[in-house]
Amino acid sequence: MTIETQSKETALDHLLQDIPRQIESLRSVRETFLTDAVLLGEVPAPTFCEDERIRLVMDRFRENGLEDPALDDYGNASGIIPGSTGNSAILVMAHADCVFSAETRHVLEVGSDHITGPGIADNSIGLAAVVALPKLLDHLGIQLKDDLILLANVKSLGRANLEGARGFLDTMQRPVRAGICVEGATQGRLSYSGLGALRGEITVNIPKDYDWSSFGAAGAISHLNRLINQLMEIPLPKEPKSKMTFGGLTAGSSFNTSPKTGRLRFEITSEGDEVIDDIEKLLNEICEQFSLESGTEVKMETVAKRQNCGIPFTHPLVKTTRSIMHKAGITPKVDPSTGDLNALIRAGHPGVTLGLTTVENMREENETIHLDPLYAGMAQLITLLQAIDGELCEE
Repeated sequence: MTIETQSKETALDHLLQDIPRQIESLRSVRETFLTDAVLLGEVPAPTFCEDERIRLVMDRFRENGLEDPALDDYGNASGIIPGSTGNSAILVMAHADCVFSAETRHVLEVGSDHITGPGIADNSIGLAAVVALPKLLDHLGIQLKDDLILLANVKSLGRANLEGARGFLDTMQRPVRAGICVEGATQGRLSYSGLGALRGEITVNIPKDYDWSSFGAAGAISHLNRLINQLMEIPLPKEPKSKMTFGGLTAGSSFNTSPKTGRLRFEITSEGDEVIDDIEKLLNEICEQFSLESGTEVKMETVAKRQNCGIPFTHPLVKTTRSIMHKAGITPKVDPSTGDLNALIRAGHPGVTLGLTTVENMREENETIHLDPLYAGMAQLITLLQAIDGELCEE
């Protein structure tokens, strides 16, 4: 063991020993970030419509001590906590959008041990953690050497295809030592790789000259049902691990009228890029054949396509994160990401995604986070920032 290795292990051990103190200290200032979570969570922010929530983020950045928060051309809000030297920077980011529409009633119920309401786990509490970091670090007496870049990125989910994160990272001029993506759900999550994915939408249209008297004639729902059955017969390999998910089906508006249009949303994920390519080609062929045989118009639109990326399990950032989680009483659960971590790693920066607390009813209107585990979740985030700042996570 080299002197440098011994020195790093000693420094990490010192940080680990401070985690219990941090957890108890964070309990005493829970209102600091729970207030931000409620304020932000009660502002609707469906993807592509995050402007009002981002304006509030800018206000909270200022009120929490950041002097010059910035709004970029993509709609992202960012601010910098200056380091003592500022020779490098660490990026902490949380997506500001959520899956719920503006019409959803965004009212959060705060209990003694929980907060319930649409989007609180994904990702109001994650966003609040980032927004509150200036006050939390000050409360804990932590001064980093590196500048800390705080980012509330927009246009992350669904059709947005990580546009906000990709735009920010493409135009960022600062050298970044590492990045952390913060999610409310679920505590124990440890992502250090981005999963290959194909997201798309298949539309079935009944043309005006459709022959309703022909054998097999049917409305869009029946055709979509047959098409889904064909898609489910596509063989997926066990290795590399691959998965197909049908995420949404829309068609029709009445009881007694056959709809003429229907849409299916799907996602294919795989640890093999070649699997994604092969299935995309096969899906297009199935749609073309189905269209010809059924007399309908079937079109597939690729909404997003991402390649696999990541850092090794043996990377010091991953090893250090695992050590911190164990000391905080958190069991790591490796979970490849299809979110903003993909953009971070593909931009050339090592990074991980962390989940802050335990959750129930994920992506339901009664989505609930538990408060007691949250303090350990915040302590893992802050301790990892200290470890990155101390150059304990570099190869």
